Amino acid sequence: MSDSDVSDIEFFPIDVEQCDWGTSQQVLMDIRRQVFIDEQGVPESEEFDEEDNRATHWIAYGVDNIPMGTARLVHDKVGRMAVTKPHRQKGVGSALMRQIIRHAATLGLNSIQLDAQVHALPFYEGMKFEIDGPLFDDVGIPHQHMTLALKYFLNPRVAPSPPDISEEERRHITLDSIEDFRNQASIFAQRAQRQVRIFSPSLDPAIFDNDELRASLFNFASQHPYAEIHILIQNPQSLVQNSHRLLHLSHRLPSRVQIRTLKPDSKTSHTEFMLTDKAGILYKQSLNRYTGYAVYWSPLDATELANEFDALWNASEPNPELRNLTM
Repeated sequence: MSDSDVSDIEFFPIDVEQCDWGTSQQVLMDIRRQVFIDEQGVPESEEFDEEDNRATHWIAYGVDNIPMGTARLVHDKVGRMAVTKPHRQKGVGSALMRQIIRHAATLGLNSIQLDAQVHALPFYEGMKFEIDGPLFDDVGIPHQHMTLALKYFLNPRVAPSPPDISEEERRHITLDSIEDFRNQASIFAQRAQRQVRIFSPSLDPAIFDNDELRASLFNFASQHPYAEIHILIQNPQSLVQNSHRLLHLSHRLPSRVQIRTLKPDSKTSHTEFMLTDKAGILYKQSLNRYTGYAVYWSPLDATELANEFDALWNASEPNPELRNLTM
């Protein structure tokens, strides 16, 4: 896929943020009032309840930070999933549900449940929820109870080495030039199946800012249903000044491609690396020289690096300057 192919696609940005009732009550109420009260005739006394204060909420934002949808999780139950009329059939509900599933799996829940309006059954079945129980009425609207088992999302472990992994896959490839790193970065993006992690001070443009890598990462993020690209940087200003291609990509696919800034007090001995699926490692050993290695199958080392990355990632936060830029 060429860069022109990527640029010609009509992107629909969706940025899903986790929040709580105390800080985002007005936005949450406005969305739910439009959908449930105004459209569906649900009494306001039924729509807003004490569970809102205890729930974890999510809001999906679009272009110019326009709120498009919301959902909540109370213990293990998903509820109040609402997408405003102008933004339906554009992937907003899917983006919300992916974040809820990811959060629930992180909490260690075995399953999540919801009461789906009957017209929405195909959507939830597409997200792998299963019907569980009889049809019932709630505020005059037919509903169906559904559950989703999270066993496939919990405690991911490194898969045992398949018997057909070749010695070439396990070989450490020595890299000693910009071209080596740039070529390998594209290869790694093409090989990714679920997760890409990039740790880099400023997303070195010589390695990460090119059309081939952007196209490969776009293909990965748009074609794999649970794709995640997490990019952790130290110097966000350089991305803005260079109009970095991966910054553009994060704006176009914000629910799949996320960039965070490393906190100043975070400690790490690593300089720069890229990981795919807790299996492949592209490692730059020096900030000032292009020396390092690539290995496509090294799950033990990759898992260790991924765990360090995730600890730094969880301690960091999205940089609002990057999010709000108009590129």
